[in-house]
Amino acid sequence: MYGNRGIVLAAGASAFLFLQLGCSPAPSSASCTTNLECDSGQCLDGRCVAIVDASTDRTEPDEGPDASIDRDVPSVPRAVGLELLPTEAELLSVDGSRPEQVFRATAVMSDGSRRDAVGVTFSLESRAVGEIDGASGQFLANGIRGGRTTVRATLPVPGGEDLAATATVTVRVERTYRAEGTPPDVADRFDGTPLDSPVARAQMVYPLDGAVMPQNVYPAEIQWLSGSEGDVFRIRLSKPHVTTTAYVSHSGAGFRYAWLVAEEAWRGLAQSDLDEPARIAVDRWIASTDRWVRGEEKTLRFARAALTGAVYYWDIERGRIVRILDGTARRDEFMPNPPPAIRGDRCVGCHVVSPTGRWMAGRLGGGDNVGAVFDLTVDLTPDPAPTVFPVRNSPPYSAMWAMASWSPDETRLVTSHLLTDLNEPLRFLDPFTGSFVPVSGTMPRNATHPAWSPDGTQIAYVTNVNRWGGECSVGDIGVLDVTGADTVGSARILHRGSDLSSSDPPGPADSYPTWSPDSRRIAFAHGSGCRSERDRAALYVMNRDGTDVVRMDRANGDGALNFQPRFSPFDSGGYYWLSFLSRRDYGNAVAGTRGSGRQQIWVTAIRKDAAPGEDPSEVPYWLPGQNTGSRNISAYWAPRACRPDGERCSVDSECCGGYCIPGSEGEPVCSPPPPERCRRAGETCSSTDDCCEGAGLSCIANVCSVNLE
Repeated sequence: MYGNRGIVLAAGASAFLFLQLGCSPAPSSASCTTNLECDSGQCLDGRCVAIVDASTDRTEPDEGPDASIDRDVPSVPRAVGLELLPTEAELLSVDGSRPEQVFRATAVMSDGSRRDAVGVTFSLESRAVGEIDGASGQFLANGIRGGRTTVRATLPVPGGEDLAATATVTVRVERTYRAEGTPPDVADRFDGTPLDSPVARAQMVYPLDGAVMPQNVYPAEIQWLSGSEGDVFRIRLSKPHVTTTAYVSHSGAGFRYAWLVAEEAWRGLAQSDLDEPARIAVDRWIASTDRWVRGEEKTLRFARAALTGAVYYWDIERGRIVRILDGTARRDEFMPNPPPAIRGDRCVGCHVVSPTGRWMAGRLGGGDNVGAVFDLTVDLTPDPAPTVFPVRNSPPYSAMWAMASWSPDETRLVTSHLLTDLNEPLRFLDPFTGSFVPVSGTMPRNATHPAWSPDGTQIAYVTNVNRWGGECSVGDIGVLDVTGADTVGSARILHRGSDLSSSDPPGPADSYPTWSPDSRRIAFAHGSGCRSERDRAALYVMNRDGTDVVRMDRANGDGALNFQPRFSPFDSGGYYWLSFLSRRDYGNAVAGTRGSGRQQIWVTAIRKDAAPGEDPSEVPYWLPGQNTGSRNISAYWAPRACRPDGERCSVDSECCGGYCIPGSEGEPVCSPPPPERCRRAGETCSSTDDCCEGAGLSCIANVCSVNLE
């Protein structure tokens, strides 16, 4: 006993020990559960109490009439540190399971003792691999992504610096798939020493070794060449913290020599160990010898990028423009009945999509060149599909053009108007009236393949051609300055095709210039001609002033069969993204196009930080969702088509923000969603404010997407 003072130890109730003044007790206040709820900073026995810090000896008397009661107060332990256990935890998720781990925080006292810490808050450095309960410290893996993260425990200290401790949790993810018909002991067949026989390997042919893909690309179909009926194939995909294994049996006639990666496994692979390459191999168990052969390992990398929106490409055999939405392999026949052309043809081609993805222009018929503009936010399935301005198929015909490009503000089209093989003048068209507009300045003649720069200041085109744009075998790249509204300045040659006449492939034909999103670079094709189904060409890139011309060897591959490069509007993951068409083999002859020479659309990542003279391209990937039985060309990657806030509308689905409601003038207009109805990942948006808070979303190309930067 120390006079009339009582000592109360707050063991188990707080990470701190305090003295309660017995001679002048503080009045009881509201109930509490943690120190943070009390103004005094101390919660004892469920009630807030007045305290003094007794962390040091107090041997000198205080001033005042009761000073004598403070003599000889002993030292009381105080919290000086925090420990988090376990310091390291390793969890294994099998086939989607969600393992748990409870982390416990302990307060280290000044006298060396340890007490359970109360009022601790738990958090994660990254939520990529799981979640943690902020109060209990219970970690729950998501079962999709593998990797390592840091757990942090924080203990508030009233009037002082918070105490903190950290631990690490590592999650490994394993998934196994067995295709129908695989034997029960399939895994055992790959035990033992493999046969050393390169000839007997499965010979994986897709994905291409070293390919770079965005994280939201649709799962690849792994394809290989060799095998016989009864053989079993083991497909392995791995990163340091995620492994997927699939077993497929050769079932005889019709076997595809392929496995489409399960979507949950592909997403886990793409989002785990972000800076590590994925490793892929196909092992073969040979039924005739009861031996297995290890497949050659290849790699691919996922950039920290997401390409949202849709790709619009031309299916030549069907004469239709087809749309593939991002992250899917579904072909959308959004316009099955194009308007008839002069001779009654029901096809559309040489299309071009506006920068926002809202409008599409194209020419109708097989060579008639009657032009039309379509609103991609309206229903285009009626017969015939509605056009923005009326199309006239009899004299006086409506506007005709061969090739076109949109202005950045989408108020003009620059078109090449086919008069004769050597007389294609550029003209400006109002896309909403279908009328050509007068231009101040001189527009180039003998010009085709126009491309308006994203900054609006220049138009690149191909000139000095010997035939019209679809047939030329000679061509130079020129640029035209745009100095104002419907006003142009000087035109000049930027690059001459003859400068690359001895390159691989040889020839004098430059074709299809395209601008990078920042208007700093121009990519183009060069070779023996412009015709993708018969000529040979390779892809090049140069500065906007024509300097630093570089052949994109990684994108071109071993052949020179690449045409029509087209930059997407996306700047993501340190790359620009360029689509192009190629006659190269995709995969094998059953699941792919091997040996057919059919044009397919590929995508290559273009490094933004490439040094002068350095090839900025990466090994490409095949655009999922295409019809491998058709020739597919002229790909435009555009943002999701929707109407921005403030524009007139009729239904919610037309609007980027998702709501069509009466505006200030009473007419329905697209409007932002109310806060309680925010837009989730994958939904359209007008601005980042439309996207749900706290989910790490940004409005990227009119779609709420995870910000990967």
